[in-house]
Amino acid sequence: MTLCLLGTVRWQTGGERASPLPVSLPAAILLVLARKGQWMSRSELASLFWPAVSDESALLNLRVNLHKARRLIEEFGIDPPIEGERRRVRWAPPTDLGTGADVKGPVAADFDLPEFEGFAAWLRDWRAEHAGPAMRAAASAASESDADGDAPGAGSSEGFFGRRVELARLRHSNAAAVIVTGEAGIGKSRLVAEAFPGAAWLRCRQGQRQASFAAVAELFASHDAWLRELGPYRLDIARLLPQVAPDEPLPPLDALTARVRLFEGLARTIERHASLLAVDDLQWADPATLEWLVMLAHRRRVRWIATARTEELPAHVLDAQRALEAAAAAGVVALDGLDRTALNSLLHARRPDLAGEKGFPQNHRWLDALWRYTGGNAFCAIEVMDALAPGDSPQRLAQLPLPQTVAGMLLRRRERLPPKARAVVDAAALAIGRPAAAQLAAMAGLSVAATAAALEAAQTQGVMRGTVCRHDLVREALRDAIAPARAAELHRRAALHLAQAGVEPEAVAYHWRQAGEAESAWPFVLGAAQRMKQRGEREAAVAALTEVRDEAREPALALRAEVMLAQERLFDDLAAGRQALEAALARAGCLPPGGARQEIEANALAGLVDNAVFSGDLARACSLAPALRQRLPGLARDVLIEAHQVLIEATMREGDFAAARASLEALRQAQTAPAVVLSFEAQIHWFGGEVRAARQVFEQLLARHPDYCQGLTIENDLAVMCHALGDLGVAEEMARRSLRSWAGTAHTEALSGLVLGATLTSMGRFDEALQALQRAQELGRQQGSALFVSESLSRQARLHWCAGDLAAARRDIVAARAEAGRPAEPLRASAMALTEALTSPGADAAQASAALASLEATAARSRHPLVQARCARAEAALAECRGERAAALAAARRLASVAGATGLAEWSCEALALIARYERGAAAQAARAEALSLAHRRGFGWLVAALEGEPTRLQRGVA
Repeated sequence: MTLCLLGTVRWQTGGERASPLPVSLPAAILLVLARKGQWMSRSELASLFWPAVSDESALLNLRVNLHKARRLIEEFGIDPPIEGERRRVRWAPPTDLGTGADVKGPVAADFDLPEFEGFAAWLRDWRAEHAGPAMRAAASAASESDADGDAPGAGSSEGFFGRRVELARLRHSNAAAVIVTGEAGIGKSRLVAEAFPGAAWLRCRQGQRQASFAAVAELFASHDAWLRELGPYRLDIARLLPQVAPDEPLPPLDALTARVRLFEGLARTIERHASLLAVDDLQWADPATLEWLVMLAHRRRVRWIATARTEELPAHVLDAQRALEAAAAAGVVALDGLDRTALNSLLHARRPDLAGEKGFPQNHRWLDALWRYTGGNAFCAIEVMDALAPGDSPQRLAQLPLPQTVAGMLLRRRERLPPKARAVVDAAALAIGRPAAAQLAAMAGLSVAATAAALEAAQTQGVMRGTVCRHDLVREALRDAIAPARAAELHRRAALHLAQAGVEPEAVAYHWRQAGEAESAWPFVLGAAQRMKQRGEREAAVAALTEVRDEAREPALALRAEVMLAQERLFDDLAAGRQALEAALARAGCLPPGGARQEIEANALAGLVDNAVFSGDLARACSLAPALRQRLPGLARDVLIEAHQVLIEATMREGDFAAARASLEALRQAQTAPAVVLSFEAQIHWFGGEVRAARQVFEQLLARHPDYCQGLTIENDLAVMCHALGDLGVAEEMARRSLRSWAGTAHTEALSGLVLGATLTSMGRFDEALQALQRAQELGRQQGSALFVSESLSRQARLHWCAGDLAAARRDIVAARAEAGRPAEPLRASAMALTEALTSPGADAAQASAALASLEATAARSRHPLVQARCARAEAALAECRGERAAALAAARRLASVAGATGLAEWSCEALALIARYERGAAAQAARAEALSLAHRRGFGWLVAALEGEPTRLQRGVA
């Protein structure tokens, strides 16, 4: 089975008929991956197709289309499948492009997606790389450099850069006529001049459409030799060029006969003197000249190659082009902008002071900025480069006044549009991102249908591509031409429309600011800051909130920003955050009753609940929750979402899962970001004891929303699930990834250090585990979090017990208890009570019994499998301490049952080890062998050591 890339892209299975791949976006992604043949960064792949959108949107588009690509190869029965990891993807099917082979045909023929400029440029480079010998020879004649390309213009002294494939296509085409199309300044005339040096040029000129044969008369008049031997058509041609027979009377002929003889005389004359004619600016050809060119194409004695501005082709030229194509007498070569390689060489030749000795590196910010700004248009790139001063940075492009030559060229396209289309392109120039047609309609004051027609007209003129400007230069030229008052009104309409549509608050805030109405923008800046926090953009969020606090004239808005800033202290200083929130709550009480006061109080209470949860004071968090619930009705969406998130944090830890699920449903109804909803859904599964379901949802979350890993603790939480289920390798990887994602954020570094320490303890890597836990404890103390400090000490106690150091374990669990008091959260309470039971001195049976009683009480109110497993483990230890082997064995079997039913592999292994100790004979040997096998397979290093005879607490039991 082979993916055939020569000619039409198709899948060939043995001797069966080949199946062509559709020309589609998913198939294009497969082509890129097949050419790569190795792991490729998801970000790199996404930027090839969606360079102009945010990374988040590009990756989302990629995920959707990778899914479609997988379905496509399944439909074709293609093997191998696409392999995917969080940050990279690979597809390496067998192809017919051998390594280093001299390919003799076009690659991916007829596969073009011109709407994706980055892919189109990539495809041109690939085709050039694998062009056949004849095409390569033709291309190599154009330039000696690796990045040959388009020069800026026909008369320029610059070299020729890029266009290797297009150049070869022109030189080796057998069509009677070829039309090279593209926008003004793209390099059409320069390409034809390079392909056919010395060709005669018929130059059509703007404004001459009403003057029949004006361009033809100019062509013949410039070639005296052509006019010396006109034969029997001398007097006929004299009707067009009187200088041919200035003193001779012309024979009387009717108009039709005279026209036929003139066409024939001109054709025969040029056929005697030229085999190829170059035609410049076909869009300005008058009807008579066009008819004559069509006649030449059908006679097939003189080929002609014409350039034409796509956006200016009139109906009569388009009709002629279609007729010639239908008769197989003409072909079209469409030019896009220069790719980065060609632009690199062009700019280095033009401005070496900016490029450096070896040109711009392919990922250089300067080169990337220029390519995006100009769309690869050679003329525009040269004009912009000439306007730059030595030492300018890429940011200078956005501040640079457009050169008049460029602005004039672009604005003339706008002037050719009807009034409604001009209104729509003005709106598009001021919009951000990829606006919907409905937004442009609202801004322009038109119906959606009229807007669609206007967009089509603007696209025909080369001003728009879909609902966005063709490239940044077009946008800048249009923006500069819009009067300030008109621009402010368009921005105001955009803000009103987007606010009503409920789209991203960032866009609404931007348009209000541009309209000069900052006070209207501030509420949306607050919403944008909330979204930034979710994405992990904390610095940007804090900057936005600080601006609102300092600049907003409305006291309620400023106070709300202050509350949101205080909430951010959760990540570094819980005590300071609590003080600031309490102060803000008191100040909110001084505001007049109403919605603004309610929202601020709700925001402050939400922050205090969250603060209490992560300070380890669940009782206080639950005591604040009723006051927060009282303020839920009528809250603005973003405040409501924040409130329900912290209510879930408190109620699921308390064990009130009905309340937690009610808040989760409220998040869904508020259309909260899907990543946030999935995160809380998984956490509710976890605290409710559904460990496998929790892991599954977290894995879905990571696969669908990897870009949220710096705003949500996805990797950390998945590590917790994997550790509980005994998948230690994945748990360690996720914990370390979380530490990298959240580097510098004390709150989440502490969380990830805790799960990493627990995972390494299970592996028996005690020194590394102790280092991780001590770091988590240090971070907890920095934040003032009794939760993190007590958890790190509790896990250190477990570590020492597994390592066989009973005294150290007892010391740490006593310290943990002093920090935590009596936590209400079942998972925390059961972990501490078990370690107390296992480390109680033999002489103090009362202390161990008290710990067991605490565990049993916790197990009575929580069915979480970890709580039940810990209770059974403590029962076995106490029974063994009392010499009650049968009771100990029964408890060990209960532990095995709980762990086996819920997938808690480490607890299953420990249960088997206990059964081996309490059983006798063959049953004991079988249990030990099974436990040892499981410990080796899963990497439970401390259990391997215990089972193989090293002195650990498991062997010694309770002293």
